[in-house]
Amino acid sequence: MTEKLPWLALRAIPGVGLVLFQRLVQTFGSPAAVFEASFSDLRSIRGVSPAIAQAITSFRDWDRVEAQISRLAAAGALVLTQDDPLFPPRLQQIPYPPPYLFVRGALEPEDAQAVALVGTRVASYYGIKTCRRLAGALAARGWRVVSGLARGIDTAAHQGALDRGGRTLAVLGCGLDVVYPPENKKLYQQIPMQGALISEFPLGTPPEGKNFPIRNRLISGLAWAVVVVEAGEKSGTHITVEYALGQGREVMAVPGPVDSPNSLGPHRLIQQGAKLVHEVGDILQELPRVAGMRPPAPAVAVTEAPPRLLPEDPLLPFLGADPVQLEELVQASRLAAPEVLSRLTMLELQGLIKELPGKCFVLDEG
Repeated sequence: MTEKLPWLALRAIPGVGLVLFQRLVQTFGSPAAVFEASFSDLRSIRGVSPAIAQAITSFRDWDRVEAQISRLAAAGALVLTQDDPLFPPRLQQIPYPPPYLFVRGALEPEDAQAVALVGTRVASYYGIKTCRRLAGALAARGWRVVSGLARGIDTAAHQGALDRGGRTLAVLGCGLDVVYPPENKKLYQQIPMQGALISEFPLGTPPEGKNFPIRNRLISGLAWAVVVVEAGEKSGTHITVEYALGQGREVMAVPGPVDSPNSLGPHRLIQQGAKLVHEVGDILQELPRVAGMRPPAPAVAVTEAPPRLLPEDPLLPFLGADPVQLEELVQASRLAAPEVLSRLTMLELQGLIKELPGKCFVLDEG
């Protein structure tokens, strides 16, 4: 496990986000080589401030990182870094891939044959029944079902796959040792036996709202397609859809009763060109054949001008060199505060903005 220490240590350096992590590794060859680089060589990398360079060159807290890996092992979990043969190949190809994953259970090469089923936490009987039916039908045909272990549609997706003896992957917005929501404890225990629990958050990380947009890019990234079963017009599910489109994934939607608020999201997607899903065959028509899947696309390289995951994010026009408060962004964008916070979190992870004291935000020109 010692070869994994530099991966965890580098990501833990304050200021080293997903973009800068990839840039450093691509420049020096590996996380271990980054820690061997000189201060001046580090400073030559765009985005590396004097404080970041000093934190890397003076890093000595290896015992703390070793203790983190020991705690993972005690919790029945392991670390998969990007250079691990079991690291999901489809995640290698998304913009801003996670440097590593924490996993309980096991990942298999065949888990690349995956479909994500997502939707609202406040699901109707119709939505839960439909989702379980689709998940079970996919599992019976050898496809893995990916979701986020949340209430409602996510829970139905995992349960539907398990009921048919299939495999399912649950991507968490918290540490692997945190059962959330608590009523899914049984699922939490069962999934590692028929799939895997996956997180990029350290043990003990609580299920804070800002974590779930980060989690959502992995749900879509692991899958060939994202199927929206039920979602309100302002649902967080739409963030997953945006990621799916940015990652080149298929997006499909299940229609619902016209008088249900949970049908607004899927119906809007169908109007915009998402494929209407009535039964599992509608999904399978858009997927590669299980027996002869297309090979994964080559990994997306983070260059000196990395692509923006949300290139038309509605917050960007309101951000510049001058600090803008959170309340001002909510008013100017006319978006709900939780959605604004979610978008700001992802823009910061991409290295596009910085948060200043007092919940103020500016574009990151570094």
